Amino acid sequence: MEHDRILQAQVLRVKALKCRRWADIACDSESAARLAAMASDYDGQADALERDVAALGRVQPGR
Repeated sequence: MEHDRILQAQVLRVKALKCRRWADIACDSESAARLAAMASDYDGQADALERDVAALGRVQPGR
């Protein structure tokens, strides 16, 4: 289960990176802002998953 959350967090980080790259080449500022917001959301979700994994690691020693 921890492994799945780690993989999900990695996928979200990749999505955030792609959104930031697309924001850099967006044709207008509105699209760039929307993509930057999406990247921020993905990073927030990844942070939450990583915190969950860290908390589980403290609760279940030996894994």
